Amino acid sequence: MRAAIYCRVSTLEQATEGYSIGVQKEKLAKYAELQSYEIEDIYSDEGFSGKNLHRPAMERLISDVKSGRIDIVLIYKLDRLSRHVKDVLELVELFDKFSVTLYSLTENLDLSSPFGRAALKMSATFSELERETIVERMQMGKAARARSGKYTCPGKSPFGYRLNKETDRMEIVPEEAEAVRDMYDKYIAGYTFRKLYAYCKEKYPDIRFFSNSMCCKPVIERPMYAGYFYHGEELIKATNYDPIISYETYLQAQEVVKRNTTKREHDNTPYLLTGLVFCAKCGRAYCGKRRTHKVNGKIKYTYTSYGCVARLKYKSDEHGIKPCENEIYPTEELDKIVENMVQNIQFTEFTAPQASTGLIDKLLLENGELKKQKERLLDLYLSEAIDKDTYTSRFDDINKQIQKNLSVIDSEKQTLSKSPTVSIEYLKQRQKDFPNSTKKEKRRLIQQIVKQIIVDGDKVTINWAVK
Repeated sequence: MRAAIYCRVSTLEQATEGYSIGVQKEKLAKYAELQSYEIEDIYSDEGFSGKNLHRPAMERLISDVKSGRIDIVLIYKLDRLSRHVKDVLELVELFDKFSVTLYSLTENLDLSSPFGRAALKMSATFSELERETIVERMQMGKAARARSGKYTCPGKSPFGYRLNKETDRMEIVPEEAEAVRDMYDKYIAGYTFRKLYAYCKEKYPDIRFFSNSMCCKPVIERPMYAGYFYHGEELIKATNYDPIISYETYLQAQEVVKRNTTKREHDNTPYLLTGLVFCAKCGRAYCGKRRTHKVNGKIKYTYTSYGCVARLKYKSDEHGIKPCENEIYPTEELDKIVENMVQNIQFTEFTAPQASTGLIDKLLLENGELKKQKERLLDLYLSEAIDKDTYTSRFDDINKQIQKNLSVIDSEKQTLSKSPTVSIEYLKQRQKDFPNSTKKEKRRLIQQIVKQIIVDGDKVTINWAVK
């Protein structure tokens, strides 16, 4: 009889239950020898869980069963096939269809009888229950660990850190941390992810991390470098590693990510002043409009203009009784006015307010402690150490403080979003190069130094982000 030996073990099972691949193979091979079976092949899935049948060796076994190469499948235990009842029953049905016998070394199940098939279902059900219990315990353990601020390293250590298993801490790798800080500085100053990759690859040739053009993106977007990590949707302050950058620097970088995403959406627009022009008469934004002039049905020429949205796209239910009467400007004319003003301004510093360094980080940490106080307060109430009125009063006080901190955090984030991300020297150089810049480069400089362009008839006023 042609026999197939199937073995499976997950890392956790091998560590806790001793189901090593070697043990399974040895015992099943001895059984096959005692029964005078000819071992056709050994199918081994090492490091795969039993949550489904998508495993290389299992898929090969199913294929060989269907091709008629196997007469009997030997397993160490039923849950080696799967820990889901549905999967086990599907395999048993498949084996039966192709006249293949299933034998479990540790479970004497006679599948030819109704009692044997019922015992099979019960055994598979308990295996599924065991797996779900293990998963639930692991998830509870991970949640408790996360709430305590301990980041769990998912295999390979993140760039910039090295996991010390003895101390359960992520230690900073100095040369990689230097690169991380440099990446944030350059990205905030105006580098794109691709340009940042080229810069880092040249400056840090001995660091193998810089392997593709978008490798810098996850570094810029991960809060872990500022000392935080997400568990679900909750942002948690890490206690088992130190930050490489400040949280304010991280938030500034995210503002740049947001602006660059918006900028890419408008990269193909023919309008230089998109999103910056506003009407002095009604307060609404100006929009662009393209007009096509045709002669005998053929396009003769196309021109574009800026106008108040309440005039160019007037709707009585949105814009009032009559359209706005503010001036409509041909794009070339308004662009030229603004370009001349941009080239002639003598700016020395930014007017945007600066956020308080370290305040957001401090308040987030305080809110984390307040949430722990809420949990401890609930434990006291459930154990009847305090009465309901005391619990409610303290709970409300803690919630009020959390909300107060969140309000300050939101205010600081708003301030930070308006803070400059490039140096005055950088902008002066961009201003000097302005006449020979592309339309895309001109638009970017204008967005960096202009808050608003106010149109009031034939008068154009610019509110600057610099002074």
